[in-house]
Amino acid sequence: MSARAPAAGFTLLEILVAIFIMAMLLTFAFEAYKGIESAYQRVGATTSRDRAARIVLDRIERELVGTVMVQRAQGADPLLQPYFFYGQTQPYGDSEGDTLRFVTRTALRPPGVPDPGIEIVTYGAVPSQTGPGLSLLRQAEPLPLQLAKEVVWDQPDVVADNVALFLARYDGGGGTGAAGAEGWDSTSVDMLDQIPAGIVITVSLFETDDNGQVKQGPEFTRAIELPVRPFKLSPDDGNTPAADCGTGMTVKQCMDSFASQIASASESLQQAIADAQGSATDACWNNDSPSPALQRLKVLMGGLPGFDAGQCK
Repeated sequence: MSARAPAAGFTLLEILVAIFIMAMLLTFAFEAYKGIESAYQRVGATTSRDRAARIVLDRIERELVGTVMVQRAQGADPLLQPYFFYGQTQPYGDSEGDTLRFVTRTALRPPGVPDPGIEIVTYGAVPSQTGPGLSLLRQAEPLPLQLAKEVVWDQPDVVADNVALFLARYDGGGGTGAAGAEGWDSTSVDMLDQIPAGIVITVSLFETDDNGQVKQGPEFTRAIELPVRPFKLSPDDGNTPAADCGTGMTVKQCMDSFASQIASASESLQQAIADAQGSATDACWNNDSPSPALQRLKVLMGGLPGFDAGQCK
């Protein structure tokens, strides 16, 4: 009777060695995956922060290019001049966030919202409540009846959070103000009734480095020219003789003609009409190139009971 051949198989030692090798390979693969995922997240976060900084500059540029400055009439009280341009440095520990307050005709608005005409827009930084650095805020307000340089944050929008740097430097041009000036005040003696020829805005956001530590990100700079130069608007422009408007009426004359109808309208409609009239810089009711504020005023007056647009021609 022949001897039985030993059964084929692995010894316990061989199985343990195989398990050990497989565990090592899985560990290396997992660590490599974690490294790749971490690097991907860091790159994605950095790209996102860089994109956010550029969006901030795009928003500010769009509103700054519509800056307007209506010069005061000679001898007029400067405290009754609502048009101004104001910039101030604001250091906050390791961060710096300037305040920029100006009057613009190109204020941003949500889709479907009517053009508000001329508004005061403010960009400013306050200490962040969510992490390092500052929160960059934006607020748009109707044009006041008199000077209002002081910023009162009512319901601002957060443009960017964890901001490391928000700087504005001003170029007066034509000998007004020094290039690279840190502040601007159109109500001061040397800059009275003037807006800068250009502004350089610098933005930097905090981001996370390869070790998970928070650091200041790259600085993004945008040089913005202000194409709208100061222009004059005398307080008497609304009272110019009818001959200045041909056979038509001035805006003020048209509004005076329907003063009783305006007085009998609802408070909300009265306020809307007053705001639109205060924002309109047009002298004549039938201006060949009416401003957005005058167009809005005509729409509002069209909804006024008893208004006859034919009487203002």
